[in-house]
Amino acid sequence: MNRWRKLWVFVKLVAAFAACLAVAVQAFNYMLESPDAAQMHPLSIVVVGLIFGFITYGILSLIERAIRGFLPHPDPVTTTVAAQPQTELEEEAVLAEEQPLALSTDDSTQQKNQ
Repeated sequence: MNRWRKLWVFVKLVAAFAACLAVAVQAFNYMLESPDAAQMHPLSIVVVGLIFGFITYGILSLIERAIRGFLPHPDPVTTTVAAQPQTELEEEAVLAEEQPLALSTDDSTQQKNQ
């Protein structure tokens, strides 16, 4: 992961945490001022904050994918196999087909089995 992607992941995490905290504070304030506060469970504040944190992270991830769709993709790195001429690859394939498959056997294991 390059430096810019690490920075973007950090920004997404900070934004998600900030959204989570802001919504949790708003829910807490609502619970304090609401006449039906006795019916609310305190963990609902945390759950609402987490939901909005995940939503924020998801929206930022979708924005990232959309932007990547518009950017040009880098050229793939050529490997040594792709750099070899086609005739060499065909010769290697023919040689591999002609060689019989044989498992190496250890003499001591054969003697134990007899």
